[in-house]
Amino acid sequence: MVAQTKSWTQWVSGWPIVTLLVLFSTSGASAKYCLQSEPIGVAVVIGDGQAHFHGDAEICPNGQAYCPERAYVIPGDHVLTSVSQGGYTCVDVPGNTQTTSGWIETKRLRPEALNSSPPSSAWEGNWNSEAVMRIKIGHDGSGLRATGLDEWENGDGRYHHAEFSGRLITTGNRAHLKDGECSIELKLLGTFLIVVEDDNSCGDPNTSFRGYYRRK
Repeated sequence: MVAQTKSWTQWVSGWPIVTLLVLFSTSGASAKYCLQSEPIGVAVVIGDGQAHFHGDAEICPNGQAYCPERAYVIPGDHVLTSVSQGGYTCVDVPGNTQTTSGWIETKRLRPEALNSSPPSSAWEGNWNSEAVMRIKIGHDGSGLRATGLDEWENGDGRYHHAEFSGRLITTGNRAHLKDGECSIELKLLGTFLIVVEDDNSCGDPNTSFRGYYRRK
């Protein structure tokens, strides 16, 4: 649960044996680096009470490091994790309409065991991202197929649309789809589906499938 969300800053970019992905890494990263880091693991929030997001010296008053913000998660919530530094770990928490990103105290996070080669059933389902982007993955007897739809209307009434459909080729916990000029790269971390690359050739120039998805 996230009490208050912020606008998501765009970030860069199988299961026979269960492996524990590396959650924590040593880095001199700044807040900007946090927001640009691709998630590498999943953690569950532990401890007592609210675990607040924190900013760092780039946005905190008086150069204070890791000042607390209003947004928070609670014990039992699952978060995506990337880099760590100074006792804090960069996390992303996908919400219904926005994703909250920032630093959470590392001691409040317990890494989850993830499988590095998910079976096809782990990919299947209807996946939504921020109430705008939708991906459907199913098995047709010959393998996985995926379709995607991204459509929205901006403030001036202009309608934006993108879509794709094709065979999903998986390698470990990553997958690739090619539909004409449209190319999509996906990553599966537990119950989170991530579009880590989109060449912006799937529709209108202002549309992109990049983001975090949860099953509907």
